[in-house]
Amino acid sequence: MTIAEAFEIAFAAHRQPGREAEAAEMLRQILAADVGDADVWHQLGMTAHQAGWNEAAVGFFSRAVAIAPKSAVLFSNLGNMLAAVGRMEEGVAACKRAIKLQPDYAEAHNNLGIALGKLDRNAQAVEAFRKAVKLRETYADAHSNMGNTLALLGRLEEAIAAYQRALELKPDYANASFNLGFALGQFGRYGEARAACRRAVELDPAHTLADFTRALYHLVEGQFEEGLPLYEARWETPEFTSPRRNFSQPMWDGSPLNGRTLLIHAEQGFGDSIQFIRYAMLAAGRGGQVIVEAPAPLLEVFSTGEGIGQLVPQGEALPHFDLHIPMMSLPLAFGTTLQTIPQSVPYLSANAPRCAFWREWLAKNDAPLKVGLVWAGRPTHTGDRQRSMHLRQWLPIFRVQGVDFVSLQFDRGIEQIAQLPGRQPICDASADIHDFADTAALISQLDLVIAVDTAVAHLAGALGKPVWVLVPFAPDWRWMLQREDSPWYPTMRLFRQQRVGEWDPVIAKVRGELQALVHSRY
Repeated sequence: MTIAEAFEIAFAAHRQPGREAEAAEMLRQILAADVGDADVWHQLGMTAHQAGWNEAAVGFFSRAVAIAPKSAVLFSNLGNMLAAVGRMEEGVAACKRAIKLQPDYAEAHNNLGIALGKLDRNAQAVEAFRKAVKLRETYADAHSNMGNTLALLGRLEEAIAAYQRALELKPDYANASFNLGFALGQFGRYGEARAACRRAVELDPAHTLADFTRALYHLVEGQFEEGLPLYEARWETPEFTSPRRNFSQPMWDGSPLNGRTLLIHAEQGFGDSIQFIRYAMLAAGRGGQVIVEAPAPLLEVFSTGEGIGQLVPQGEALPHFDLHIPMMSLPLAFGTTLQTIPQSVPYLSANAPRCAFWREWLAKNDAPLKVGLVWAGRPTHTGDRQRSMHLRQWLPIFRVQGVDFVSLQFDRGIEQIAQLPGRQPICDASADIHDFADTAALISQLDLVIAVDTAVAHLAGALGKPVWVLVPFAPDWRWMLQREDSPWYPTMRLFRQQRVGEWDPVIAKVRGELQALVHSRY
């Protein structure tokens, strides 16, 4: 049996559930073979990489560089594979070794940039990509990779130029077309962005992320008829964070339930669930029983919604049901348009004993206006860099007299209160906030909530409380464009960035409006 034949058998075993140990043992035997030809190991490494077996590729390239320690190509490929399997520091070292051996090797600089980017050393990564395209100006992959890193650094105009250059060099480059569309969307150029995403799908029909992104660009412009069907592409998108639920029961299409039991299961973030739980009440009106599966921290506050027959914490055994639907597919099932968004609020309420606790807690201060604040969201959110702020940026707001400010943060960002200069202008309620029912009760006792785009903003809107939301220039689709109100929440006002990343004018406007509100109370 040749090494190539052994590899084919090992890889076939690797792809079959239950044969992983057999594959690993055969790989060990292959690597133990007494073969002193670096080209053989290099070819095996390339084959393994193309087959998606990157751990094996690392082993093969390692054998190759041991035999040919002066090969820049081998060290560069090894570095690329090490970064691909999460061994980034080793990947950086291997790429640097390749560059030392051959300083003008453009691929090594490109692979170095990839490894540095995975270590979040993005400024260094950009320089590596710049070196790659300087050495070979026609290197489309390096131009595109540089665009990705520039986008992460917020240098979107440069990123767009990099993607456009990549597409000039390689017009059939689907990923570059998608990335161009994503970057254009950050500038609010949604028509161009959709066209670039559509082109990516034409070039690669399997590029479901481009379809999903195009859905978001339709939705942000209020084009629900086009956007909601495309939004279902999220389930085919590898990058989508919520797992698809493969139930044997059929998915509900919004038709009459006729006594059947419907399972509505939450997906994505807390804010998404709070926003779309409103449809559970509507679903109950279709003549059946409704079960809602949701994250445990939301269950008590969801129990105040009408029409929900049973609540089940995510991860626990599900009762019998006949039909199911993911929560964010409900607008499509109901044929929602911009004009038919269900707007009735409040559709959630707060627990009376908890409200009494917060009423007493707030009574320690006697300012005429009590305002809750949220300045930062979950850091793992894909758009957190654009939406979250540092509390120091809110200092102008704290100069408004006659306001008791209360932090509604209960995890990230609380430490920033103590970092403010002078006397702390904001009360920290986090010690007594344990779930969303606590937050709902506190919000119910406030006059106003001011928040960045987080779940608390949705909760305040669902409770029917006045809430001001600070929205980044390229907003999440549900906040749409230009308007200062929200069709989802009648008690909400939107304060929008007019330029990418510029929060100071937004804070100044909020301060002025808050000052006017205080004056109206005297």
